[in-house]
Amino acid sequence: MSLIDRYLIRQIGATSLWALLALSGVIWISQALHDIDLMTTQGQSVLKFFTMTLLTLPAMAAIIAPVALLIGFIVMLNRLNAESELAVLASAGISSFRLLKPLLIAAFIGSLFTGFLTLKLMPESINLWRVMVTQIRSDFLTKIVKAGRFNELEANVIFHYRERAGDTLLGLFIQDKRDPELVLVYVAERGRIVNGASGNYLVLENGSVQRETPRNRDASIVAFQRYALDLTQLAPGNGEITYSPHERLTFDLLQSYQSGRETRADMIRIETELADRFATPLYVFPFACLALAFIGRPRSARAHRLSAILYTILFAALIRVGGFILIVNGKDLPFYLEIAIAFPIVCAVLIFVMDAAFGHQLARREGIADFIRNMISKPSEQTS
Repeated sequence: MSLIDRYLIRQIGATSLWALLALSGVIWISQALHDIDLMTTQGQSVLKFFTMTLLTLPAMAAIIAPVALLIGFIVMLNRLNAESELAVLASAGISSFRLLKPLLIAAFIGSLFTGFLTLKLMPESINLWRVMVTQIRSDFLTKIVKAGRFNELEANVIFHYRERAGDTLLGLFIQDKRDPELVLVYVAERGRIVNGASGNYLVLENGSVQRETPRNRDASIVAFQRYALDLTQLAPGNGEITYSPHERLTFDLLQSYQSGRETRADMIRIETELADRFATPLYVFPFACLALAFIGRPRSARAHRLSAILYTILFAALIRVGGFILIVNGKDLPFYLEIAIAFPIVCAVLIFVMDAAFGHQLARREGIADFIRNMISKPSEQTS
């Protein structure tokens, strides 16, 4: 690796790191303010509050990392242009494509880092976050909720117990009306929190479950001696007992995908999650090619440099949005997972080919707007 390659990679890495820390910090602060009720209303300590919010950082960083690297590409190339270093390289006979090597090396390093976030660190942190949410819910039920009150855990979820005898809650009443098609009412003489390896449960004894549906006037009542209610069912916004694909480890998702034993709906969610995790680290490569195509050639006018930066950001956003659309709406395509993963690489190759074919025209003073206008007007002139 030459001296100029190491120099450019250091410049890209430093700028990208600062951009990643700044953007992640801003989003983390907004998330922390959103979750401040962990201390104010649910009685949690400052340590648990910070732990909960920090566990969401890998998911934020996984989304921000390609954007931060794009910022690093733009800032580095624009600074080389502003300080006339690109002009010096061009006058020395060094092609702009020579800059592609350090850009791709930096993109490869950024891709490895983003892949570590999306494939390993993010699912593990989300998994731990889910466990902590369940633990907080169990602490909230046993330590914060007052006896004799009908406490609204969240919208349409009412929790009540008559009194406490040690670790046991007496006279339990739970009403869950989150699903308009099914209203659940739990009544039990006693209940207690049990922490198991598979999760935390509220074990109800000597009670009944009443199920009401709008289509049936008569409610069905099932009596029980013991009934284990998973506390994740009482967590805000989450009525499922099983982990969602977004909360499962990557290796677990790959095993489910290869076995094919899941239902069609579950397989679609698993494919979508896998496609997003594997494709996200690859978007740094089209971003590198975009930065080189629009900013990697000497420009004299400051206005032209600004328009080149804006077009780089615009096309990068279009590519990323196109990837989201493909992942969300392309589930019925054959080889869907492979297409979603290959999409950023195909975009990078197309950008490189277009840059090699039309790069000198893009670098002229009139800029890309006139170039696109000319490309559109030429066929119309020929037909007329």
